[in-house]
Amino acid sequence: MQLLLDDDLVEGATFLCATRRHDIPSTSIRRFHQSREKAYSFLDPDERQEAFARVHQEFFQEWGLRAALDSGLARFQNLQQHLMAAAFRKARVRTEEGADLHVNPDARRRAIVALLPERMASTDRLDPFLNHELQHVSDMVDPAFEYDAEGVSAGASPSQQRLVRERYRLIWDVTIDGRLGRCGFATVATEAERSAEFERAFGFLADRSDRFVQLWEGDHPTHTEVLSLARDPRGFSQTRQIEPGAPCPLCGFATFQWIRAADISAVVLGRIRKDFKEWHEDEALCARCAEMYEATAMEGLPTTIEL
Repeated sequence: MQLLLDDDLVEGATFLCATRRHDIPSTSIRRFHQSREKAYSFLDPDERQEAFARVHQEFFQEWGLRAALDSGLARFQNLQQHLMAAAFRKARVRTEEGADLHVNPDARRRAIVALLPERMASTDRLDPFLNHELQHVSDMVDPAFEYDAEGVSAGASPSQQRLVRERYRLIWDVTIDGRLGRCGFATVATEAERSAEFERAFGFLADRSDRFVQLWEGDHPTHTEVLSLARDPRGFSQTRQIEPGAPCPLCGFATFQWIRAADISAVVLGRIRKDFKEWHEDEALCARCAEMYEATAMEGLPTTIEL
């Protein structure tokens, strides 16, 4: 597996280390600044830029920054087997940080990790981040996990898709930090911090504490298991019962106001059956969908319901 480094990340990290890391000998820092001064002697802009890049790469290596990234990758053995390359680039803001998996047209896979240069100046900030993000990638390339990026975004409406993605990410993060902790690896959040996040996201579950413990202490999950909990945490899709807060079988939104088939006109029922062939009349539908179907039927309009 090849290690690729973004020039902006290398430059930013070396500059920060020259000013913030106290374990770097002062003689080495002086050589760094002297080498940079020499690079200004190149009149051609391209040659000058190449000279700066060489200086930054030299001290990035000398100060152990490249070794820190190599060490992080080495903690996840399956990355060596499944990745063609791991590329590290500079993140402009904190929200841009993270790791992703890219698949080339020839099916070769690369990990792209975006991080702030500030993390490179302290192993206390770098190692937990690398462990967490590289475990994400490790799961994605693991055949047993069966990761499907498109499956996470599938859903009825944009708002529902966003909710599922947020829940999916949190559930996955909980399992990752739990596994890393049991392996003795530093990670980005403690059990208490993840528990608080889970409480905020799944406060509607009566057994949320037990669910969290199962995720934190559980074995390696699968993509399907994580996605199932993110989409349907209360298991309504399995029971198909008409309960307060259950999702409408038509639009997918949670509803507390159900309309039964007996209360709907035959014309509207016919339209619903045409649009939703798998819908069972004993499931009912939400009041919103019933109103929209009634309205379009009265006006003789097509049922262009945005689901």
